[in-house]
Amino acid sequence: MELRQLTYFIAVAEELHFGRAAERCHIAQPPLSQQIKRLEDELGVMLLERTSRKVALTPEGQEFLRRCKDVRDRLNEAVLCIQDMAKGLEGQLRVGFIGPASLSKLPRAIRAFRERNPRIRLDFSAQSTTEQLPLLRGDRLDIAFVRLFGHDTSGLNSMLFLREPYVLALPEGHRFTERDVLDLTDLEGEPLIFNQRIAQPALYRSLIGSFHKAGFMPNIVQEVNTEQSTVALVATGLGCALVPASSAASYRSGVTFRPLTGDLPQWEITALWKKKNQSAILQKFLDVAREFREVH
Repeated sequence: MELRQLTYFIAVAEELHFGRAAERCHIAQPPLSQQIKRLEDELGVMLLERTSRKVALTPEGQEFLRRCKDVRDRLNEAVLCIQDMAKGLEGQLRVGFIGPASLSKLPRAIRAFRERNPRIRLDFSAQSTTEQLPLLRGDRLDIAFVRLFGHDTSGLNSMLFLREPYVLALPEGHRFTERDVLDLTDLEGEPLIFNQRIAQPALYRSLIGSFHKAGFMPNIVQEVNTEQSTVALVATGLGCALVPASSAASYRSGVTFRPLTGDLPQWEITALWKKKNQSAILQKFLDVAREFREVH
């Protein structure tokens, strides 16, 4: 059974006249009649009653017409859908992000994109950089907002979305809260809360190197796996912590933030996507993301 046979049948069934149906389908009447006969033979069912005076649908023909129209409508819908997808008007975008990205302007960028593209469905996945990279390469994510430090990014395009300095998170009432700015050297002997070495080993080594250049080794009393956990532990009074400046915008009772000088790496979030991904939807999302970049 071919799609053109269904098209011919719909024309004959609606016109109930082979001549008019042939004109409508831009085909001669004999080939049209042959195609309808082949369709009936294949189905083993008579769809049309033919006399010298008229053409009429059999009960089976009436039901087949209804179902053929449904197939036609669904096909037309599919064609329009994929055309809209090619234009970036409809479809799906899978976005991965690390937890701290929620404190950046990424949520605002996502909201702006949704408002401008209401027919595009967004699926989100909050995971670590190490977890997101294989998902991106395996085509299970379209774009990932990650924190890179020694990771393999071969085959991927990148865009720096956020760059900001570290600040020092202090428990409420800490003596350092009386100062406006602190230096890394002020932290000698201070109890410090660090991100886990296993989560970002290259970054961990870099931070330790910064303390070493300052002339001492940090007094690490606790390692945690998220920025949110770090700030929560600072609030308990367990110690101080180096956190991205955007953490200060998310106020937590019991924690004070102060600028920190010293030879420290910048805190960055990078957007990654596969080089071969030429999706119009992805390109539209990147255009919006560029509007909300924070690179200081």
